[in-house]
Amino acid sequence: MARATGADPLDAMLDLAVAEDLDTEFSALLLNSDEQAVGRMLNHPYSLVSLSDAGAHLTLFNDAGFGLHLLGHWVREKKVLSLQEAVRKLTSVPAGVFGIPGRGTLTTGNAADLLLFDPATVGRGPKTRVQDLPAGGTRLITPPAGVHGVWVNGTRIADEKGIRPIDKLPGMVLRDFEA
Repeated sequence: MARATGADPLDAMLDLAVAEDLDTEFSALLLNSDEQAVGRMLNHPYSLVSLSDAGAHLTLFNDAGFGLHLLGHWVREKKVLSLQEAVRKLTSVPAGVFGIPGRGTLTTGNAADLLLFDPATVGRGPKTRVQDLPAGGTRLITPPAGVHGVWVNGTRIADEKGIRPIDKLPGMVLRDFEA
């Protein structure tokens, strides 16, 4: 747009925002935009697939669906990892790194934390703005795609339609970690 009008790129963005009564939303790739480099990092034996924004910037971005993105984009579309390796990097690897006992593997006695998904469709849906924060605040969400169920400690808490109504949440605060 800037090239077409001969304007400075920042001026072109600001002109567009003003022309649209400041309703314009811009998106930027800030980190890990080199997909070949990310592919090498994902395959490194000591890499840890993780992300933490802790919800601090929900009005600006939301990358909470990084696991679904890994399964859809990096496994299915890019074929950078096998499905089995991606699941391992999302489950037993972080449980081992952080010393969380009883999690990360399907083993007798472990918590039955499960995600049922369709490998052919799993991923993140389009970014959507919702107005559900206190005082009418907005936030961005990335709804799941291809997810059929979520179980925490053996209790199904979500299905294709989203969170299911349940009386008591089955999760717990993890307080014990192994060194």
